[in-house]
Amino acid sequence: MIDRTITYRLIGAGIMVLSAAVILPLILDGERPPELDVQVRVTAPPAFPLPEISPVKPVDSLSNVSKNTEETSVGDISLIPVPQSANDIDQTPNTEVKASSPEVTAPAKKITPEKIADRWVLQIATFKSKDNATRLVQKLKDADYDAYSLTTNSLYKVYVGPVFKRETSEKKREEIKKKFSLNGIVVKYSVN
Repeated sequence: MIDRTITYRLIGAGIMVLSAAVILPLILDGERPPELDVQVRVTAPPAFPLPEISPVKPVDSLSNVSKNTEETSVGDISLIPVPQSANDIDQTPNTEVKASSPEVTAPAKKITPEKIADRWVLQIATFKSKDNATRLVQKLKDADYDAYSLTTNSLYKVYVGPVFKRETSEKKREEIKKKFSLNGIVVKYSVN
């Protein structure tokens, strides 16, 4: 026979299921909210006129159109005048194009960019924390140095400069070493 505790548990579970079957529909069966009673009506699509596509015509039937365009000569073509800005008032545009030989222009010269002079910068310190780098930059700016920091590979590097002469960066390095007890290195300045 079944143990009394198991019997009581089965009876309790049956009562719970029966009460859930009776009470839950009463709780969950409420009126539908008025927000859900909205009816959506889709209007008919607008009436667009259907485009008429003409059938493909052979090239021979199009020859009449090309003859009319060939009757105009190149000398009859005129350009539309372009409005001049206030700085260009000394010369008026020539609006007629003559059917003469085309102008020959010399090929454009290849312009090589001028090499920018090397600049030097003093790298003061490298930090893992952005707060430390920010504090050092502020301390150097307060002492009238052109300091900034850059982030490379999650490290924050503090620089002073750039200057055109390496000797100037080395002098600043000695000054900063005396004032702040920081050893820096002089490196070439890179824009990137």
